[in-house]
This record gives sequence, structure tokens and C-alpha cells, in this order.
Amino acid sequence: MTEGLLKMWVSFIAMGLMFFAVFGSVFARKKLSGIFQKIVLGIAFICIVFAGIIILLLVVNVPTV
Repeated sequence: MTEGLLKMWVSFIAMGLMFFAVFGSVFARKKLSGIFQKIVLGIAFICIVFAGIIILLLVVNVPTV
């Protein structure tokens, strides 16, 4: 697997984490309450931070030839 293809798959994983974070937070705010809401929002926050770090590392390490 080439470096560019590997970066593509890692970016897909980051986008999936962002997707989960958005829908998890919307679901938690509209449907959940109490401790379950806080747990889901915490997991969504961790996912969005982790995805941001992944994207930052991919963007900083751009050259793929």
C-alpha cells in the first residue's frame, strides 16, 4: 500500500469520527438526559478532538509523490 493510499484511508477514518461526533452530539442533546447524555457528549468530544489531530497531522505532512 502506497503512502498516499494509506493517508486516504486514515482521512476516511477521521471523517467517520467527525460524522459520529456530530450525530452523537445531536442525538444526545435531543433524546438523552442525565448521565447518559454526558457520557455520549464526552465520547463525541473525544472523537472530534482525535479526528482534528489526525487531520492536522495529515495536512502538515502533505507531500506524497
